[in-house]
This record gives sequence, structure tokens and C-alpha cells, in this order.
Amino acid sequence: MKTMRIRTKTLMGANRKACQRRKPRFEDGNVPLFPEATNQGLTQWPTEKQILDVSKKLAKIGRMGIRAEAHGDYFHSGDLAYQMHEIILATAQLFATGQRFRRKSNGKEVKPRIARITAN
Repeated sequence: MKTMRIRTKTLMGANRKACQRRKPRFEDGNVPLFPEATNQGLTQWPTEKQILDVSKKLAKIGRMGIRAEAHGDYFHSGDLAYQMHEIILATAQLFATGQRFRRKSNGKEVKPRIARITAN
């Protein structure tokens, strides 16, 4: 009668090799992994041009929504109107937050009023 032997060590060893992590490969070995610290803050603020570009795009989207509604596409025009309304509300809240921080830095803590925008 033949008996079968199970080689658990070989199977488990092969499994361990598959799970081992490889060292990350980098394209250029001369480039440091961690760049030197700069004097700039970590927060990257948008430029004035980027803010103006967003404003122009929102105006264009508004005109597209008005044209879509004039052509009878109420689904897409309503969706655009809703999303633009949300952007306006978020901008108003962001402005109120900025006002609160400005008041706080001046030494006066005044509770900010949140502007409510009503649909026309």
C-alpha cells in the first residue's frame, strides 16, 4: 500500500514568497525621495486667474442652462440650476467663515450671519 506524504513546509514557503513585498522601483535614482523643505506654506491657494476662470465657466454654464430650458430640456436645465444654486450657497457660507476669522483676528468675536439666498 502506497502512502502519500504532504509537504506542508514547501507549500507554506512558496506561499510566503508570494506575499513578500517588493521594494518600490523609481525611474531616476538621482532624484531625492524627500525634497527639501521650502519656505512656502503647505496650503496651496488658487491663483486670481484660476478664480476668474471658474467665474467665467459658471457664467457660461448658466447661459447653457437658460438655452436648454428655452429648448424644452427642463431636466438638464433644472439640474444645472440646482447645482449652481448649491455653489452659490457654498460660496456664501465660505464667505461667512472668512468674515468670522477676520473678526476673530481683530479681537471681536461676532457671530456671523449666514446669508439666505432665495430662488426667484
